[in-house]
Amino acid sequence: MSDGGNRIGTVSSVDADTGMVSVVFEDRDGEVTELLPYATFNEEYKLPQLGAKVVVIHLSNGGEMGIILGTYWNEYNAAGNPGTFHKDLGGGAYINYKDGVLTLASEHTVIASLDGSETHQGADVETILLKLHDHEKRIAALEKSVGVGKGVVEWP
Repeated sequence: MSDGGNRIGTVSSVDADTGMVSVVFEDRDGEVTELLPYATFNEEYKLPQLGAKVVVIHLSNGGEMGIILGTYWNEYNAAGNPGTFHKDLGGGAYINYKDGVLTLASEHTVIASLDGSETHQGADVETILLKLHDHEKRIAALEKSVGVGKGVVEWP
């Protein structure tokens, strides 16, 4: 690879320890890059899967060095629903937000405070969610009783 420029390739290997990825270019007779850095956006960590299509930018100095920008939407990696934020976390886990509803899905869930003073997991999380739902219903009932949403409310 001596001409620099942008290329599309397929991930052929991933080194999770270094955050580096090799890419094979089918249009160059199966040429494989050395390990290249995979770009991070806002310190987010999610390396591509083997076989994923990625965009690679090679430096114009004629060297082998480049940076893999990431995956892109294509016929094998469809974007999903417009108006939805969706983050696939791997292993079937995801975060989804659409129409005011936030969904966190994982095999096991742990909610922890940064200072380590509180940790909730498993049934604890279900209990917390049930309590939140109960509080939402109580707030809605209070709003209804004081007339919120029906015009201006005057307090004595």
